[in-house]
Amino acid sequence: MTESDIGTGTGRRARNKADKLRRIKESSYELFSEKGYDQTTMREIAARAGIALGTIFTYASDKRDLLFLIFNDRQDELRRVSFAAIPENAPFGDQIEALFTPFYYHFYTEPAFTRYLLRELTFFKNGIQSPRFQEGRRSIVKRIRELVEEATASDRLTPGNPSQHVAEMIFGLYQSELRLWLSGDNPAVKDGLKRLREAFDILIAGLANPRGD
Repeated sequence: MTESDIGTGTGRRARNKADKLRRIKESSYELFSEKGYDQTTMREIAARAGIALGTIFTYASDKRDLLFLIFNDRQDELRRVSFAAIPENAPFGDQIEALFTPFYYHFYTEPAFTRYLLRELTFFKNGIQSPRFQEGRRSIVKRIRELVEEATASDRLTPGNPSQHVAEMIFGLYQSELRLWLSGDNPAVKDGLKRLREAFDILIAGLANPRGD
């Protein structure tokens, strides 16, 4: 067997694996959208994807894990876009609003899927996809913490508050407002962001340094 044969075989296996992963994601999303998450079975997903049921468990531990298999790629892209959207040297409220705005616009396009995701992420610690999802969330909190520290250093926020705790409070507030927004029948991005900013402004008012700008 030549190096070329080995390379070709390896490349073919990689392509087959990528194709199976794509079909699993697409089939899961389609069935969750058509039938609903609760009514969809793993067996149905495997049948639509054209793979053996056991193959799914190579990529996801269970049906809940499939939600995050779908979302993890989206979360990575949303983080990239949202981090880039943060304006430098802007008021702290503008910065954190800009951070979450791309998420609202994305979730607006698929509210039903996002509702399932938000419901199932509570205590989501186990599963093949969990480490990647949790790392994505931690990176968002880390970016908020950096913004908090920058704002504190420039006297926009009162010093002495633990930046990690403040960042976690902000992220928790975002999650709470996101759930409330998506609980409506026809969530509008403008309305959701307005409420989010109002909530942030209330929190920031308590953290603001009266000596700052």
